Amino acid sequence: MINVEQEISRVEQLYRQVAGSEPKRPEQPLAPIPPEANAEQYVQENLQRLFGALQAGLAPLAELTPQVALFESDRDWRCLVELPGVAREDLTVQVTQGVLRVAALRPLPAVDGEARSPSYSEIAPCRFVRAIPMPAFARFESAEARLENGILTVRCAKDQAAVRRDVRIEVV
Repeated sequence: MINVEQEISRVEQLYRQVAGSEPKRPEQPLAPIPPEANAEQYVQENLQRLFGALQAGLAPLAELTPQVALFESDRDWRCLVELPGVAREDLTVQVTQGVLRVAALRPLPAVDGEARSPSYSEIAPCRFVRAIPMPAFARFESAEARLENGILTVRCAKDQAAVRRDVRIEVV
């Protein structure tokens, strides 16, 4: 059995998040419940339609630019990319025309290994995209990538005789 007041409170909270203001309250109901309808079932079905419409309207994934840290020595170049919540299989790392390109998808986190619709979440599914120019003497074919604790580390040896070519880097 649903608690109508609780559901109305959830919808109002969602409205505040999306609109950034308080919901306007009409003096009389805009859509009264038909007398022949089961009131609880009618409210539940309409709330599900509302949440579905709101989720569909928010469906395009936000594209975020992850933060990076670059380290360079005479022997190698390293790039650390912050990718919280990203799994290895949802990550692509490649070098194209001397630019390291990182792309990743972060789905909505599962709870206890089970996908659920959140009642409230500040953790949103998103797409991370970043392009980082690499140093002139990086040996792309020697590039290694490792994803640990939400940090992608890409290491590439440097060599004055390095030849520029496009490569896809396997993440371990």
